[in-house]
Amino acid sequence: MHSYKNKKQQESQPKSIVVQGLVGPIPHSTVGLCLEDIKVDGDTFTSIGDGVSTILFDPVVKKGVVKFEVLNIKELECVGIADESVQLNRNEKPEDRGWDKIVMYDYCIGWIGHIGDSIEGNAAFKTGDRVALELNMDSIPRTLTFFKNDEEQPLFVSGIPAAVRAHLQMKGDSFQVLKFESLPNPLAKHGEGSRSLKFGNEWKEDK
Repeated sequence: MHSYKNKKQQESQPKSIVVQGLVGPIPHSTVGLCLEDIKVDGDTFTSIGDGVSTILFDPVVKKGVVKFEVLNIKELECVGIADESVQLNRNEKPEDRGWDKIVMYDYCIGWIGHIGDSIEGNAAFKTGDRVALELNMDSIPRTLTFFKNDEEQPLFVSGIPAAVRAHLQMKGDSFQVLKFESLPNPLAKHGEGSRSLKFGNEWKEDK
C-alpha cells in the first residue's frame, strides 16, 4: 500500500495559523496530496485515480472567521472539516479516522454526517454549484455553517474543535478552490428555521 509519505506526493507547506484580526485571502496548501491520484492545475483539483481520494488543506484554522469556498466542476462528493489530528493514507475516506473527528456535507441529498445519524435538511449540490464552509472560531461555541451559492443552509454545527482543517472527498471528481479567506465578520445569521447540531454528540434524525 502506498503511503502519503511517498516521494510522488506534493510537499505540504509548514503549518500556519490564521491570525486573528487579519482580513483577506489566506495562503493555503494541501496535506499529503498523491499526484498519482490527483491532477493539480493551480487551484483546480481533478481525480485521475481509480480509488477515493481525500484532500486536506492547510492552514489549520484556529482563530477568526474563515470562509473556504469551492466550485463543484464535476460531481464533487463531499466537503467538510476534520480535527487537526486527522492524517489520512492513500484511498482513505475522512471517516476512516473516526466519525467523531469529522463533519461531512454530502452532495446527493444534502445531509451532514458526524456521530450517529446523517441529518437531512441542507440543500443538495451538483456540478456548477459553489459550496462554502464558514468557520467562526471566535464565537462561543465555535460554529461551522454551510453555504450553497451564497445561500446559508439551515443545519449548522456548534462546538467544533479548537483547530480544524477543511477536507474534500473525490472519486472521478473535479473542483476549484475559489476562496480561502479571513472575514471581518461572520456572514451566517442562524435565523429562523436554523438548527444547531452539537459536535461530539450522537446525532438523531427527527422521526
